[in-house]
Amino acid sequence: MSTALSGSLDKEEVEELVKEELHSRFKGDVRLKNLRVFLRKPIEFVSIDRKVLSVRRGEPRGNFHLYLKTKRGFRRITATLELEWKCSLIVAQEDLLKGERVYPWQVAYEEMFMGRCPRQDIESTEELINYVALRTVKRGEVLVKSYLKKEPLVRRGQEVSVIYRSGNLEISFSGKALDTGFYGDVIRVRSFNTGKVLRGRVISEGSVLLK
Repeated sequence: MSTALSGSLDKEEVEELVKEELHSRFKGDVRLKNLRVFLRKPIEFVSIDRKVLSVRRGEPRGNFHLYLKTKRGFRRITATLELEWKCSLIVAQEDLLKGERVYPWQVAYEEMFMGRCPRQDIESTEELINYVALRTVKRGEVLVKSYLKKEPLVRRGQEVSVIYRSGNLEISFSGKALDTGFYGDVIRVRSFNTGKVLRGRVISEGSVLLK
């Protein structure tokens, strides 16, 4: 259709032209949900002069303008588009209960098409360990940051498990956190055994790995 020099144009052929233009510009990131075009009957044309796709990435609506050369002169056909965009979303793989900490293995990235991709503000699933659920999130539900509250893994004054690793050797002992920390933060801890102040990285709830 896009290479024809002459022919007859109906709604179905306009839709095919729209799909071609969408794929040319956005590849598989968008799909056409609905198209509205006013054509009472097929239009006989000599050639296609121009195709203009007016679509902004991420927007659910757009327009397509088709300029045809006919025996009676030029004619413009306008189609209104309803679009869906491919979104990479964090989806709960099990029920996340209100007030409970969220762990990376409880969620997964899934791709789905939506009119507008919701803003998540979550850079990676690893950072979720720093949050608790503000409400129950059901399995299969998209997880957005507004459902979460940031909660440290270690609080100042809390008793923590201090871990030392060297090769296959692992030693753990108890200590007191001198700082509040989220996942990946380096904080100070005081050993109950020796009284020494050590520095380590927060790796889980109540656990610090010595540097």
